[in-house]
Amino acid sequence: WFFAKNLHRELDVPIGILHSSWGGTSILAWTNERALNDFKDSLALAAIPEISYDSRTWASKVRESIEAHRLRRNQISYPDPEVKKKLLDPAYDASQLPVVNFLANEKIQGQVSWLIRKIDLPVGSLNDLELGLGFLNRQSHLYWNGKELGYFQYPAPVKTVIPGEWVRNGENVLVIRLANPFGDAAVVGTPEAFFLRQREGIFNLSLDKHWAVAQHMETISPAQPLTVNRPGYLYNGMIAPFIPYGIKGFIWDQGSADASRPILYAQLFQRLITDWRAVWQDDRLPFLFVQNTSTFTSHNFEKRSFVRSHLREAQEKALQLPETAMVVSIDLGDPYDVHPKNKQEFGRRLALQALQKVYNKGVAADGPFYDFHYLKGDTVVVKVKGSSNLLMKNSVNPCGFELAGKDGIFYPANIWLQENDIHLFAPDVRELQVLRYAWGENPRACIFNKEGLPLAPFRVAVRDSGREGMANRL
Repeated sequence: WFFAKNLHRELDVPIGILHSSWGGTSILAWTNERALNDFKDSLALAAIPEISYDSRTWASKVRESIEAHRLRRNQISYPDPEVKKKLLDPAYDASQLPVVNFLANEKIQGQVSWLIRKIDLPVGSLNDLELGLGFLNRQSHLYWNGKELGYFQYPAPVKTVIPGEWVRNGENVLVIRLANPFGDAAVVGTPEAFFLRQREGIFNLSLDKHWAVAQHMETISPAQPLTVNRPGYLYNGMIAPFIPYGIKGFIWDQGSADASRPILYAQLFQRLITDWRAVWQDDRLPFLFVQNTSTFTSHNFEKRSFVRSHLREAQEKALQLPETAMVVSIDLGDPYDVHPKNKQEFGRRLALQALQKVYNKGVAADGPFYDFHYLKGDTVVVKVKGSSNLLMKNSVNPCGFELAGKDGIFYPANIWLQENDIHLFAPDVRELQVLRYAWGENPRACIFNKEGLPLAPFRVAVRDSGREGMANRL
């Protein structure tokens, strides 16, 4: 919608969008049968539907599957009114329930659990209280003395304020309904993340221990097979019906579900682009896509992961095809949410690509891209292409550049800009082997052009000749 809105404003013509999307799906679901069969040596394709099937029977089973899935998800996501009423009753006795400590590797079994903790507060606590409960995976309703305090959706940190008028001298009761549609519910965080405190510093209580757990209180329907992620399924159901329509091009934002297989994704993505163009009988149809944005995939923030970086490399390889363009979104992500809130900027950057490359408007659509680099003494000088007047935002050094020598250990590099060159220096690196930028799940991005578009992530291997080292993309 934001993409279309921007085009409409700039072009002053109506913009039509044929919208097909389904969250959490693999590129396999959007690929046609012919292409999948060409990759049969690399894929388990037993799930591809046979061509000879009765469409009415198939459609009926799909409807039943989706309805069963919807019912189950609602049961998990929303409290049963009678169970809620029972557990929030001040007279409810939780003394016979099992007790767990959040951080003692005591699993909270089941997809839906109620956690109850009685809290005795000292006299004089009738002011607003700050509450922190780490990360509650995945959906949590909070209740304080029977009143609903808030709802939190994984993976945002759970922090809120309890109004002073809700607080009682003496015993108070905090109740959490914790649910996870995709597995057992869980609690994650450090001991310091679980607290109840008064802003004035009168007290600070730890809340990571002594929680009563009520389980199996609500009826949850058993899981039914859901066909949405079967290879070829969404292509057949959500792309093929559109093929008769005349279109101007494609916009695409997908990849997280395939982050663990970047080598295969690089091939499948380019094949999908060429096949979609083929069925529309136009091998020059523009294909604009978003490179995977930044986020953490777990709450172990200290442990670096590079899965998404390899996916981003795989996506960038599609620029080898004609009439393709990539939106770099490394600066737009949310560390806690794979679905960042600022979708308006994603749409605006896609629209810039269309305005420049499809409608031939004189707008800046691309940020800087790595071009080459050379060694100047113990300093690495990086040249970029596609932009001038580089700017350094969030200018805290180091800011996303890393260098590694023969020992394979990466060190953050301090940087400075000189005209349109990026100068890097890491004193602990000897015999430079690899240079990389914005590498990791949720890296820092600091180099932009004057239009505010970011430098694309990259890594390069270096051939050090002892004078000037040139680079190869890894």
